[in-house]
Amino acid sequence: MKRLLLVFLLVGTAMGTALAQRNISGTIYDQETGEALIGATVLVQGTTVGTVSDLNGQYNIIVPAGREILEFSYTGYAPQEVEIGASSVVDINLSADIAQLSEVLVVGYNSVKRSDLTSSVSVVEGDQLTAQPIGGIDNLLQGTSTGLQVVGQNGRPGGAAFIRIRGVGSVNASNEPLFIIDGVQVTQADYNALNPNDVSKVTVLKDAASTAIYGSRASNGVILISTKKGRRDRKPQITYNFQYGEKQQTDDGMTLMNGNQKLDYELALGIRTEEEAQAIRDDLGFLETDWEDVLTRKGLVRTHDLSISGGSDRANYHFSLGTYSERGITVGSSFERLTGRFNMDFDVTDWLKVGNTFSLSRTDDNELRDVYNVQNPFVAIYTYNPYEPEFVLDENGNTVLDENGNPVYNRTQQGFSITEALLNNPENKKQANAIGSVYVQASILPKLTFKSQVGGNYQIYRREAYIKPGSILDGYIGDPNAPGIKTDNGSDRFLYNWFNTLSYDFTLGGQHQFNALIGTEYYERDLQSYQINGKGFPSANFSTQDNAAEITGGNTARNQWALWSQFGEVRYNFASRYLASFSLRRDGSSRFGSQNKFGVFYAGSVAWNVASEDFFADAGFDQLKLRLSAGTSGNEPGINNLYWQGNYDFISYNDLTASRPNQLSNQTLKWEENFNYSVGIDFGVFNNRLSGSIDYYNRRTSDLLFPEPLSRTTGWTSRLANIGEMLNSGLEVEVVGEVIRSQDFNVALFANFTTNKNEIINLKNGGEDIIDVNSGITLLREGLPVNNFYLNRYAGVDPINGDALYLDAEGNVTNVYSADDAVALDGKAPQPKYFGSFGTNINVKGFDLTVNFYYAAGHYTYNFNENAVLSDGARGRSQHDVRALDYWKAPGDVNVLPRPSINNNVDVSDRFLQKADYIRLRNVNLGYSLPARLVENLHFQQIRLFVQGTNLLTFAPHYTGDPEVGVGSVENTYVIPGEISFFNYPQTMGWTLGANVVF
Repeated sequence: MKRLLLVFLLVGTAMGTALAQRNISGTIYDQETGEALIGATVLVQGTTVGTVSDLNGQYNIIVPAGREILEFSYTGYAPQEVEIGASSVVDINLSADIAQLSEVLVVGYNSVKRSDLTSSVSVVEGDQLTAQPIGGIDNLLQGTSTGLQVVGQNGRPGGAAFIRIRGVGSVNASNEPLFIIDGVQVTQADYNALNPNDVSKVTVLKDAASTAIYGSRASNGVILISTKKGRRDRKPQITYNFQYGEKQQTDDGMTLMNGNQKLDYELALGIRTEEEAQAIRDDLGFLETDWEDVLTRKGLVRTHDLSISGGSDRANYHFSLGTYSERGITVGSSFERLTGRFNMDFDVTDWLKVGNTFSLSRTDDNELRDVYNVQNPFVAIYTYNPYEPEFVLDENGNTVLDENGNPVYNRTQQGFSITEALLNNPENKKQANAIGSVYVQASILPKLTFKSQVGGNYQIYRREAYIKPGSILDGYIGDPNAPGIKTDNGSDRFLYNWFNTLSYDFTLGGQHQFNALIGTEYYERDLQSYQINGKGFPSANFSTQDNAAEITGGNTARNQWALWSQFGEVRYNFASRYLASFSLRRDGSSRFGSQNKFGVFYAGSVAWNVASEDFFADAGFDQLKLRLSAGTSGNEPGINNLYWQGNYDFISYNDLTASRPNQLSNQTLKWEENFNYSVGIDFGVFNNRLSGSIDYYNRRTSDLLFPEPLSRTTGWTSRLANIGEMLNSGLEVEVVGEVIRSQDFNVALFANFTTNKNEIINLKNGGEDIIDVNSGITLLREGLPVNNFYLNRYAGVDPINGDALYLDAEGNVTNVYSADDAVALDGKAPQPKYFGSFGTNINVKGFDLTVNFYYAAGHYTYNFNENAVLSDGARGRSQHDVRALDYWKAPGDVNVLPRPSINNNVDVSDRFLQKADYIRLRNVNLGYSLPARLVENLHFQQIRLFVQGTNLLTFAPHYTGDPEVGVGSVENTYVIPGEISFFNYPQTMGWTLGANVVF
């Protein structure tokens, strides 16, 4: 009887479920032509239940109980949502929306339909940024847009990236684009404090038509971030994202010597006797140390993100919390970030709308020293000998302990212990950001709209660098009578901008549509900073400056800058066929003197939707738009606020104070100015299953800001002046193709490609070369790229005596090295001539796969790491690569390294200048979305599980080590990323597991 009841219950449940489900069918048509659409997507809203239309445009779908809305979409058409009601047949007409061209984009101070764009703009959807376990948004942008070069400064946790849009635009001022989040200007540091899961989309403005409205701040392009907002008339939706992963160093391309190999090398150099070498060999069993194993570890990444969003008919909201935690691949390096955000829009009345965006973030960064510093663990890895132990050992190989029972660190032949330094010389940075805006928008008349927005960005930055009392470094540079050295520095920075716009839409003659906008903006930056130095701390645990025996120095400073602007813009649209825009902006900056305080910047653009013409109807194009733009923009960030005027400082002597000049004035100083023109085409064929764009750009920068040499009779060596011109030109190509589109199997391919040719046109200094004072290995010369390499030329090894050979300035072979023989290596520069990405998106039922490759080519990097481990004996007391053993040993030896000698000097030459072309498997993401029925039974809307890999493979045939070199740190940052590989924190590779859950 019980079994019978159970059978009835199961049958009843199954019948109830079957009756609750509904079978909906119908046909999908093109609204304009009436033709059936093949392969259109039908999705039950809030589930993963979906299908596609067949060859006749017909579909059939089982709708689960409780679901009432179907979503219809098709590439090239506007998506629609339809409430099913009581009907079992739902036919739908989709209207053309080429490449989703009805999407509204924020460009400048206005919103523009994608179909009405006349400029070069790239859009990166937020979903593209959240698949990788990388802390900063700037690094996540690599490969997402043509013309956008992104190079990681280094691989440390929380590390930033160099971002260049359409090449290097300056040699002395900033090369960074303008960063704006929801209308608020921010710095790159603020940008990276943002949670990638909060991003709705990133819009990259590249040409004059899109950037000129920002005037003097936009010569290097503009990156706009729009954060997520809730949707109207939606119940609250809760989303949770989680990731956990491990990281490790990418391949450095080197095989370092073991203990026996290194001792053989030292014997050949004559810096060690046979007896000394044998004594070490006898103890290698416990002396041998792999310093890479000692100093590196698996990096760990954890992220948690929770958001809730929704809205009513008059309001929408979005609230989120997020954490990002990364343990670096070296001991002592870590990065943590906490974020919170609240966005809201509210219709007060039918004509008045208000809203806000507000975010808080806090970062905690334990950072290691970089570049050539004894406290840099990567210097130690390539320097410390393999027979040197981490700790002092007795004759039996046991660790020697101090009086407190702690192991005694071995100072190595370098006289230093990196593991002790990582413990006793910490550096910590903390940063807190509050970024927000409030706006009011009023429809004064049906076509006249006023908007006022006030935005603010407040940052608190604190840094502590501590050399603990009793540490090895304290013994070298500290005061034995006041042990311990501490530096505290920090800043409080407030940025705010207030803009007001008045926009008017009107139509003439039925099809001539105009939009006119005028506005004003005020921007101010106020930075207050301090530094305190102290020494003499009672113990390592008492590190605040009030515990210091003596304050050895300190200072405070305040830095203010303001910008006052007026701008206007007019857009014209005739039947979405002929489009034009014109913008004008006048900026006044406190950074320049009265002669050049104000600058005017302008741009104009036109576009022709050829595919809309009747005569082109049978040409086979779904989309064909021609674009042309030209205009100007300026650049002045990155220079001192008071360079234009003469400055004084104060000195004291014998209790008397006096002033002295410390900066020569230049009243004629003005903005760098870009004139940029661009020609482009957007296309789509085969129902937009193949679409893309092609752009040619030409960007000329004039009035370059650079130190101008002065006669010594003036008492000065130089002053900042506008001295030159530079040109960037190139081609941008982007293509997306849907190879397969079916109900259960979809394959799309994508690729983008950018070329850039950079050239110094005029230096206005009589054509004299300007040698880079930072590195000494690059120069500025008319007709060559900026920072073209300037080096001696290596000519191999003399087979008779093993000497290193070089070419002199006239090209003659010599074994005498002279710095006077350095020459400009034509066209060999750090910036890539080509870069881009390609990959695929594949969907098979519930599975999805994304594969993304990134590449760069045509550039060179001076590999100082290679120089260090192949030193020809000059650094013979330090670790070397095994290749160093392949040196000249007898007359007639060829294809070998020079004869090593401890008296050698590994001179700077193109021997270590390496072609840095590479292609990298940047990202692989494999996901699975659980079936809708299972998800609904668990009371969720969606569950997706995924695994992803980052930087899994790298092919760099001509470069030793990781070719993505930024060399950006607190100690040394070059204008051109990739100029020198200098023991920088390497890029990382790894795997991550994650889940996306929607309630």
